[in-house]
Amino acid sequence: MRYKVPFLIFLPILIIFLFSIELKSQPNTLYFMKGIPQTKDLNPARPGIEEGFYFSMPGFSKLDLSVNTNNWSYSDLIHRGTGLQADSLVLDLNKFSTAIGRSNFINESAGLTFLEGGFKSGKHFFGLSFSEKEISEFFFHENLIKLINFGNYPYIGTSFNSNGFGINAQHYRELAFNYSNEINKKTTFGITGKILFGMGAIHTNRMSFVVSSPPTGNYLDVTALGKAEISAPLQFNYDPSGDLNSVTNNFDLSNYLTNYGNPGFAMDFGISYHANKKLDLSASLIDVGMISWSSNTTQFNENGRYRYKGVMIAGPSLPLVTDLTGLINEIGDSLNNEFNPRHSERGFSTFLPVKLYLGGEYSLSDKVSLAGLARLRAFNNFLRTSFTTSANVLIGNGISLTGSYSIMESTFDNLGAGVAFRGGPFQIYAASDNIFSPFYPSQAKNMNLRLGINFIFDNRQKEFKGKSSKGVNKECGCPY
Repeated sequence: MRYKVPFLIFLPILIIFLFSIELKSQPNTLYFMKGIPQTKDLNPARPGIEEGFYFSMPGFSKLDLSVNTNNWSYSDLIHRGTGLQADSLVLDLNKFSTAIGRSNFINESAGLTFLEGGFKSGKHFFGLSFSEKEISEFFFHENLIKLINFGNYPYIGTSFNSNGFGINAQHYRELAFNYSNEINKKTTFGITGKILFGMGAIHTNRMSFVVSSPPTGNYLDVTALGKAEISAPLQFNYDPSGDLNSVTNNFDLSNYLTNYGNPGFAMDFGISYHANKKLDLSASLIDVGMISWSSNTTQFNENGRYRYKGVMIAGPSLPLVTDLTGLINEIGDSLNNEFNPRHSERGFSTFLPVKLYLGGEYSLSDKVSLAGLARLRAFNNFLRTSFTTSANVLIGNGISLTGSYSIMESTFDNLGAGVAFRGGPFQIYAASDNIFSPFYPSQAKNMNLRLGINFIFDNRQKEFKGKSSKGVNKECGCPY
């Protein structure tokens, strides 16, 4: 017994767990933090150090984690019940239907940098990093949830359209080379070239289905349309007639981590402009690039229609049906005949999520500033926006603090913070756009975290050795 429609619809959801198992966005708050080299990740023209060199903790240079939705949370779908179900978790599709919007999504990303370093010589900065990254996004229309919740009864005599739904995910390795140059006293330009190696991906396109029936409701017409492109250590097995009958997991950790058969390239561009003694303006375009997938690739294309007329279990002139397995097999064979997704092993390409940052920072003093940042994120034909304001303070020579407030995807309860501590060359930092989300994860709609450890060697070491300073570090606002 084979069911092609469920396979094509739910295959993307199943494969996403591959990426979650392998690794288990960067906060806007980080952008204006003082004296942290990793600000170059959001704008390559802001390297975070004025001179000298740095390297990050080998093996654990920095960690990025991020999950966000369009203003709905886990507790809107699953929560503790009441009454007789008070000791259980319940699936509440009614509550979920009222919490979501017309077009919905949940996206997550994870990144672990194993090696990073850089140095500043005169007006020039050079940097290098090596990271593993993973991104995924599941998107769906409210109609899909309504059909699951209420069935097709409300649509008898009309048509139901699921609208587009699907999932896009990719895991890749990144080797990044960063360079920035102070063109003059006011303008700094930065650029980053990224060599990418794709490890695994799934990309869906135009996945949807339409269900229609006459006012009498004596049959259903189901039309399915969709495309899924996959690069993963999976073997799809077909019978002689070309029907998919099984999927074999061929995952091997050593082979997976040494897979360099899916090359890609991306670039970052950034500029920073010192308008006057108080005001700095900046802009950057991050992750402009793509990956070409040619290893372990499979494509599925579906475009079929099936009329379901119901099943007569028993009637005045019909005996009672006792062989339900045979009946189900008969329906399954009919579905197979109508819904038989064509497959091929052709390669495909995917783009990275492109981010545009526009920022402005006003200095109240050498150690205190106010800033604003707008971010636009484009991925899979969706545009996500966020706006962040922050206050940034340097205390003494080693503590950098940032407090922020963000509006993200129509959510207005995002209070963030960033902190960095430096003692001698050692620096540890962390930043998040919503510091309260870890305390109530079931109700959180935006969660992100960036943390890392650096070793920075510059003229500030003279102070730590008891020598007097000779100037002011323009980047962190502290003496050196």
